[in-house]
Amino acid sequence: METMDGYIIYKYMEFFIIPLYLILTFLFVQIWFIWKDVDKNELVHFLANEAFFKKNCLYVLIFSVSFMFHEILEGTGLPYKTIFFELFEIVALLFIALFAYNWHSALKTCASKKALPIELTNFSDNSSST
Repeated sequence: METMDGYIIYKYMEFFIIPLYLILTFLFVQIWFIWKDVDKNELVHFLANEAFFKKNCLYVLIFSVSFMFHEILEGTGLPYKTIFFELFEIVALLFIALFAYNWHSALKTCASKKALPIELTNFSDNSSST
């Protein structure tokens, strides 16, 4: 009975990981599109902000420690170790998502224009050629 409970917990954790990957993908694509319009001089001043730097360092530290614990526990014979693996993976993904969101917010304030990228708005050229 205990292994079935562990399997159910494992499946719920897997169900939580998939949306985190989708959120990460969304944030990284947004960062990629915003980067073209970022005023680099304004970004330098924003990056010099001590609170921004400390917050990013904390996110990276927790992300790294989570994966270190994941690897350390891999060789042990703990019962339900897959649950611990998934827990540390969720923590790592959560903090890398917070890191990406922090950068997305910072870059959005430094972008010179707030419009959609040309790649998403260039529909008139395609429709006139057909």
